Amino acid sequence: MNIHITGRHIDVTDAQRQLIESKLSKLERLIDGITDIHVTLSVEKYRQRAEVKVHSRGNTYLTAAEESEDLYSSIQQVIEKVQAQARKHSDKRVRRKRRSARRESAGTFNVLAARGSGNAGGPEGGISEDERAEGAGPRVVETQSFVIKPLSVEEAVAEIDGGAAEFLVFRNALNERVNVIYRRRDGNYGLIDPGGQ
Repeated sequence: MNIHITGRHIDVTDAQRQLIESKLSKLERLIDGITDIHVTLSVEKYRQRAEVKVHSRGNTYLTAAEESEDLYSSIQQVIEKVQAQARKHSDKRVRRKRRSARRESAGTFNVLAARGSGNAGGPEGGISEDERAEGAGPRVVETQSFVIKPLSVEEAVAEIDGGAAEFLVFRNALNERVNVIYRRRDGNYGLIDPGGQ
């Protein structure tokens, strides 16, 4: 990464050069492949202006300018502005990657339900006396397939509230693990997170 500093109607001091280079070198953590950064400092009467242009291999182009009565203040403000743009660009790239990863990982999940609504094997579990006498035990009698959606826990609760389902299988947007949220008899909700500690 090359940092070019140009002064118009001003001689750039070593202190200014060191300040600019140390602050702008941190941009490499936010943007990959920065090739050049051009900094122009200019003084016209009471206006002291600092301008920064950032070029990278990934076609990222950032530019900012600030003007004040103090050159150090202009330098500080323009660097903060460029860093904010770089953070915004970096966050957008991360969100795009997460979104595509979620789309790729949203697979199909099968839910197996025992017949009836009570406990399997209980009197209201849907198993006849003849089946129990034969030692048949509970059987899987229904299979449902659906796509697991990435949701936050709050969104999952809202989805259960909006429907008649007693539970919801979803991919937790916070940790990417498959979770189950269910309605408890006391009116609250329970969360099953298989890999949680």
